[in-house]
Order: sequence, then C-alpha cells, then structure tokens
Amino acid sequence: MKKINLFKITVNMFGLLAVLAVLTLFSTVLAFGGTVIYALTGAVIQSDPVTVEGVKEGSPELDKNYISKKVTQMKPAATPLDTIMRQIPNQVDCKSFVSEYYAVDSRPFFDTVNTAYATSDDGQLVADLKVNNISMWSEDDTAMFYGVTGSDGLDLVCFIISKNVSNQTIKIQPLNGEAGSGATDGEMILPVAGIPKDTRIVRCGACKHELDAQTSPYAIIPVKAENFLQIFMAQVEESTFQKIHEKEVDWGFSDYEAQNIYDMRATMEFSFLFGVKSKFSDNTNAKERYTTGGAVRYITKSLEYGTGGADRTIDNATFVDWNQSIFQGNSGSDTRILFGGDGLMANLMKVDTVLKQIEAKSTEVVYGIRFNKIETNHGVLLFKRHPMLSLAGWSEKGIVLDLNYIEKHTFKPMATRKLSLKESGQRNVDAVVIEETTGLILRYPDTHAIITPAT
Repeated sequence: MKKINLFKITVNMFGLLAVLAVLTLFSTVLAFGGTVIYALTGAVIQSDPVTVEGVKEGSPELDKNYISKKVTQMKPAATPLDTIMRQIPNQVDCKSFVSEYYAVDSRPFFDTVNTAYATSDDGQLVADLKVNNISMWSEDDTAMFYGVTGSDGLDLVCFIISKNVSNQTIKIQPLNGEAGSGATDGEMILPVAGIPKDTRIVRCGACKHELDAQTSPYAIIPVKAENFLQIFMAQVEESTFQKIHEKEVDWGFSDYEAQNIYDMRATMEFSFLFGVKSKFSDNTNAKERYTTGGAVRYITKSLEYGTGGADRTIDNATFVDWNQSIFQGNSGSDTRILFGGDGLMANLMKVDTVLKQIEAKSTEVVYGIRFNKIETNHGVLLFKRHPMLSLAGWSEKGIVLDLNYIEKHTFKPMATRKLSLKESGQRNVDAVVIEETTGLILRYPDTHAIITPAT
C-alpha cells in the first residue's frame, strides 16, 4: 500500500493559504489608487512598472549604487627608520626603562595652532591650546612644536594631558620647557615667548604609564650616557554588532588592526627622530612616565648648504665638503645613509655628481628599502627621500646615520594582547592592544650628522 506523507500535505496546504492571503492583500491595496504606499514592512508601487526611480523612492536602500569592493588605504609614507631598526643586528634586550650605555662624543600626523598661546604671571605649567584638528589628538600623545624653542634649544615637545572636543583644545605640559620663577620657581613652564598662531604641531608617539592596559612615546674615553625606553601603545576595538553587520566591502577587525599598527609605527618614527628623553609625572594624576630621546637630540655634527635667506643652492664643492666631514675624522663605516626632506632631495638632484649617478640607476637595497647610491672618494652615501620629515617641517633638512653605530634597545617587543572587555562588562566589543617598549640608541655621535640650510 502506498504511504501518505501527511507532513508534505500539511506544508502544501499552508503554502496555498499563504498565496491566497497575499493575493487578498494585493487586491485590497489596489483600492488606494496609483500612489506609492508605505507600510511598516516595505513600499508598494501601483499602476506603474517597477523602475529604478520608483524603487529609489519607495525603498532607497534596495538598489545599491556601485561601490568599488576594493578599499584603497591611503598612507602618507612608509617608515624607513623603524623598518631598519627592526632588522638591524644591533638589537639589545633591556630589563629597565632606563638604558645606560657608553658612547663617544658625538590619524594626519600634523596640526596647526588655531589661537596663539601667551604666557601670564610667572608662567604656566600647563595650558589649553586651541588647535585646528582636534580629532587627531588623543590623551597621552606627545607633540613637537616646530619653530618653538625649548630649553634645549631645539623644538618644544609637550605631553598631551587631555583634550576638549567642544572647545577644540588640547591641554599641554612641556617636556623641555623653561625654568619657572616666583610662584613657579622649581617648576617647568611653557616658553615665555609663547606659541604663535599657525605653528606646526607634529604628533609623536603616545607615552603610556607602566600600569596602563589601554589607550584612547667626541672623546677618546667613552662617556656614560643613557636613553629612556618609551611605552608605545595602540588599541583596536570593533563592536559585536559591527562585526556581524553586513558590509558593502570586505573590511573587518584585521584591517583595523593593520591600520593601527601602521599608525603606531609612524608615530614611533617621529619619536625615534624628534622625541625628548624625559622622565616625568603628568600634572593630572602624578603617574610617572618615560619618553625616549630621538636621534636629533644626540647628533652633534651639523652641515649647512646655501648662503642664507632664500638661497638653497647645493653645488659640487658643497657636496664634496659634506662627504669629507661625514666620513673623515672618525672611525665610522664606509657607507652611511641620508634621509632627506622633499626640499633637500630636490636640491640634491641639481648637483652634477649626484645627477650622473642617479641617471645611471645606481641603487642599493638595505633591509628591504631601496636607496640611491652615490659613490665618492670618501665613502658611499645612500640617500632616500623621507616624506615624514616634510610633515615635521624638515622639508629642507636631512639626517645622516651610520647604521653600525645605532642600536635598538627593547624592554618589551611589539606584541598584541587581547582585552576581555565583554567578559568584564565594560563594552560589547572585540579589543586588542598593540604595544612595544623601546628606544633608539646612537653611539659615536660624530659618525652621524644633521643637514640644514644656512641661516
């Protein structure tokens, strides 16, 4: 006997009833005339063919406009110094924030000041400074103020204590400010000369406290020196609903993580170049912090070009003199590297000696970075345009480094750490912290140099 499938019959009956219900509803809708009728579950187009225009009016999100599925990540530049420092053999493990050694002598990345800062009374320990792009700043950032002189004669560097989005201000504390007097005697104050409007502010690495888990830094006889190792940190978060939400492009947590790692490395690059060695307690909660000293704070040799004013001429004689000063009188390597800003690189390309070897396509790859190679009687100079120098206001300046006399000292290598914010009931997000505690050490300062236009 043939078996009767009751389940199948029941499903078919419900399907027929559903079709009849839809037809009944459609007949009722026709009574309203040729208009678009909106309901809680959709939109109805009556008496007209279904067109793109009609669908756009009734359900704007139904037909998606064409969107490229490839998301192009626009990055201003690579980080050549950081890349080199991660690969050089001179890697030193440290067990302290202070690294002592013996040496012989020697999110956008910049903002501008909206309203000038002027000192008052006996000077200020901190100040609220109005800027033009408040969104790029975070608490615990460090910032270099190009052209504003600190107590060391170089650009002022400040710690960002906090920010006020509504007022467009950042609260700054000087790291290389001036000595106070009167009511501020024994304290470090912001420059008495003030900070002019439109001053360029370069965002350097974040400076974290050791308990922070999240974030929103010439002599024959060797002389003992030191640098501090800075806690650099970035944090990636993606809400649970954002994670499962349908997206028009393939963009997820790993992409956010990659972007944050790049941003962290870029700000570390600025700190390796321009940071101020400082051990301090922030004025809000008295937490002790360390910032690492950048290369420009340790280099003692300076080379100039041009005759001053607007003149930026580099001729063959100047280039020869540079190489003589770079390679002679020290026991450095036969090969040095030169990172230059846009302006300096443009002027170098006008030197016959350089241009001829560039046209001959003489290059050399160092730790995966391609440099132009210039051979001279004194030694080999490998030079490369460093776009981040221009972002820091160093377009017409350059830095010469001897890689044999640079070390990377690391307290804690770069690593990622998962935060249990969901489990702890703080936020319904997946979160990862990326952190590294490190600093750059320059030995034998006379083997390095800074190139600047004559004043």
